[in-house]
Formats: sequence, structure tokens, C-alpha cells
Amino acid sequence: MKKPLMEGDKMLRSRIIICMILCLIFVSSCTRLNSGSKVHKNDTAVNEKPVVIAFAHKSFNSYFYTIMNEAVKKAVEERGWVFESSVADYDPMRQNQQIVNFIKQSPDAIITTAIDSISIEEVIHRGNDAGIPMCTIDTNAVGGKLAIDVSFDNYKAGQMAAQAIVAQLIKKYGEAKGTVFNAYGELSSNAWRLRKEGFESIINKYQGITYLAKATEGRPELVKEELLKTFESGIKIDAVHASSEHPGRGLVEALQESNHWVPFWEDGHIILVTIDAEPYFVNLINKGYADCAVAQDVIAYGNITVDLLASYILAEKAIPEGKYYSEDTYWQDCDISITDNQAKVTIPPYIVNADNSSDHRHWAYIAEKVWGFQYNK
Repeated sequence: MKKPLMEGDKMLRSRIIICMILCLIFVSSCTRLNSGSKVHKNDTAVNEKPVVIAFAHKSFNSYFYTIMNEAVKKAVEERGWVFESSVADYDPMRQNQQIVNFIKQSPDAIITTAIDSISIEEVIHRGNDAGIPMCTIDTNAVGGKLAIDVSFDNYKAGQMAAQAIVAQLIKKYGEAKGTVFNAYGELSSNAWRLRKEGFESIINKYQGITYLAKATEGRPELVKEELLKTFESGIKIDAVHASSEHPGRGLVEALQESNHWVPFWEDGHIILVTIDAEPYFVNLINKGYADCAVAQDVIAYGNITVDLLASYILAEKAIPEGKYYSEDTYWQDCDISITDNQAKVTIPPYIVNADNSSDHRHWAYIAEKVWGFQYNK
């Protein structure tokens, strides 16, 4: 037989029941709050699929391409996105297969710098069919739809290099005359082809200039070999040029080994002008052995591409045509043109010489002094 509850017992039980009800309400509220809230880190939410950007790189065989990879990587990871990469070591078939492999993984976008601007067209089309934004930097593709193409004004860069040489020849002789040696790169690269065409559009204007163009495939050992053979033939060279500074190292080695390594203030100096403005060549400008370099802002490639992906392509907005401003760069602004919903961004070349070589906005300064990437000699 149960004993009847006393008044105090009834009050205790009521309090216990009320406490249990309040606990249930609190737990239920917390559950609803947690299920509806998201904690954000940069552009990627914890409970969302992370943004993945794949970069199919051509090579790490030069300082320039090492910094290009680092620039894309930094731009991606600073947004909290995931960076995936591959490197093809200048093998176009390998690069194409690496892009196909990325397509199968369905990243949010694929960025590449083409080894062969023609053969890469097929895999660009595959990316288009898969609905993946395909982007190129530095060296583009001649076919397929590119959501973003950030390139360099290679034709103008070639022209500026030639104009710099002509100016030095006039300073030396009082007129545009002399012999100019040009070690040009592999013409299957759209960038190298345009640089050669731009260079020749200026040099060929002057009848007093003897022009020696040598195919060197962008390989420093071939550049060195061709220049040494020219010296051995007895031809007097007044100026030398390479369309990029990795092969340009071959010019330096040939000048040094043939006893033509002379600063500009001494007799016998051979005019040296290159394209890229890497730390090594900026240092040669400061020492007086190189006359100038046409700068190609490699860091801007990654910054611009990732910015446009985040602000427009992945946000499903149209990229506007017109000026693109980059306040932290030496060049400050560049042009965006839109054709068939494809955005082409053209980074302008500019001259680095003894007057401006110490400017902290040059990509060479940032890469070496700020990021800590030392140039391996």
C-alpha cells in the first residue's frame, strides 16, 4: 500500500518536473541553433564543400615558373580555398593528361599555363563540356572557351626590348647600326612567338642593323652554344637578346666564357636586354652588365585570376570590360576585354633599368625580399 504524498513531497516533485521540462527546452533550442548556423573561415564555410582550384603547371625549371606557382598558390589559399597542382616538365602530352585527370575530379576551376598553345585546345574543350571554368595564365590556348585568360602583352614586350637595344646602339654609334643577336624560344609557345614577332617588327626597320636570329628552343645550353659559335666565326656582336631570362642565362655564360663580360662603362661592352626582370638580371643591371629588362609581372597572374574567379565567375556574375586596377603594382592598371563571354586580361610590360631597379613594387623584389625565394645561381 502506497503512502500518501505529503505537501513538501508534492512541491519537490513539481520542481523536479519543471526542471526537466526546462532542460528539454534548452537542449531542443541548442540543437536547432547548431543545425542552422555556420562558422566561416574566409570564403569557405565549415559545413560546405571547399572551393578547389587546380593548377596544371608547365615546369619548375626556372625561378620565374617557381614564383608563378607560388603566386597562384598564395592567392588561392589566402581565401581559404584548396589548391591542387601538377607539373608537366615541358611535356605537352603529359600536361594534357594532367588536365584530363583534374577534369575527372570536378574542381571549381582549372588554371593552366600552356606548354603547347595548339595541342592543349582539345582538353580545354573537355573542360568546357564538363562545365568547369577553364583559365589560362602567361601562355594561353588558341582554341576552346576560356573563362579567364590573363596574359602578358608579349608582342609589345618584344618591341620594347628591341627599342631599348636600338636606343643603346644610337648612343654608341650616333645612329642605329651594328649586329644584334636574338636567341628566340620555341615558336609553338604563343608567348615566345609573339615576342619574336614584336622584336623583329622594330629591328627590321633599320637597314644599318644586321640581325642574327637563332632558334634555341628556350634552352640555355643551346643559347650559349649558338652565341659561342657566332663569336668563333669572327662576327662582331653589338647586342644580344633572349626572349626569356631562363634561356638568357646562356647569353651570360657565353659572354663570360668568351671574355665579352664587360660593364657598360668600359670599352667592349655588349648590350644585353632580356624579358622577365628576374632578381638575377635586375642584379646584373645594378652591376652594369645588363642594360635593362622588360618586366613581366608573374605575381599578378595568380592574383588577378583568383580575384576574378572569386568576384565574378564563381559568384555567377559577368566580368566587366574596361580597366582593372592593381594599386600595389608598378604598372597600376591593365585592360580587360570581353569576347563571347571570355575575359582577356592583358598585363602591360615595362622597362626595369638602373633608374628604377630598386622599386619595391617589382615582382622580383617581392619574390626575393618579401617571400624569401632566393635565386639559385
